[in-house]
Parts: sequence; structure tokens; C-alpha cells
Amino acid sequence: MDKVKLRLLENKEYDYNLLYKWYHNKNVYTYFEQRIPSYQEIVDKYSKRTSLDSITPVYMILYNDIPVGIIQYSKLTNETKKTYHVNQDGYEIDIFIGENDYYHKGIGSTAIKLLIDILNTRNNIFVMVVECENINAIKCYQKVGFVKSFIINEENTIGIMKEKIVMIYNR
Repeated sequence: MDKVKLRLLENKEYDYNLLYKWYHNKNVYTYFEQRIPSYQEIVDKYSKRTSLDSITPVYMILYNDIPVGIIQYSKLTNETKKTYHVNQDGYEIDIFIGENDYYHKGIGSTAIKLLIDILNTRNNIFVMVVECENINAIKCYQKVGFVKSFIINEENTIGIMKEKIVMIYNR
């Protein structure tokens, strides 16, 4: 799907306004943040991720050049490798589509494939962790080739224990 592109998140009001809007989307705050952060909290969090040396780079997902969501990644650490039962290098990926009109169009799965291509790694593993009840996300990740590995109990961002599925893609 060549209508989908990724561009790095920019340290600009335009991008922060979109993030603020998207964090008000029930699907985003239910599964991604579990609350609606203030505009300043969004700027504080994401401005750090726009620098070239960020450990969690963020890409804006564009569909026909319209921003519709974000995708981000971070390298697996020794601690996360242990948690996810992997023994090789790789990345953890997070994604959300913030615009409801763009759900179920294959944008998420295409964005994940594009990010994996950008990372251009061999012999690396990719991990996505998703709440068990987030069926649409699970289907999206499976479409890319991620496989359900096991379930973990993990606190979400507001401290509530949730069952989550660790899904792994081995390139």
C-alpha cells in the first residue's frame, strides 16, 4: 500500500496538536495511555523523542499525506529481553492510529512493515505487547507476521494490572 508513508515526528506545534487530539480518542487512551495527558505533558514527552539521539524515535504515519497516527520503537534492553523471553537483539514497537476514519484500511500493518524495513536489520527480533482485549491490534500484528508467544501480567500506565500478549516477529 504505497499510500502509507512514515516521517519522523517533528518538534513542532502542528505535530503536538495532532497528538493532543489523538489522545482524546477513546481507542488511543484506552489501549495506549489509559488517560488523557495535558498538552504540556505531550510536548514534554514527545519533544525528547524528536532529537536524533532519542532512544524512542517516533514516526508520524501518513495516509495520502494526511497524518493519521504514530509508530515508535525502542531497542530491547537486557531487562526487556528477559521479560519477553528472547535472547537476541531486537526492537519493541508501539503504534496507534488516532483517526477513526482510517481504521480497518491496512494502514497499521503497512506502517509496521515500513518501520521494520527502515530498521533494516537481519537476525533481529521484533516484539509488540498488546492488551488481550485489543482484538483489532492483535489481528493487525498477526497480518504482519507477529505470533502470539505468551501472556504476561503488566501494569498499564496508570498502575492497573492487565493481561497482555507478547507477540514476536522474527525477520
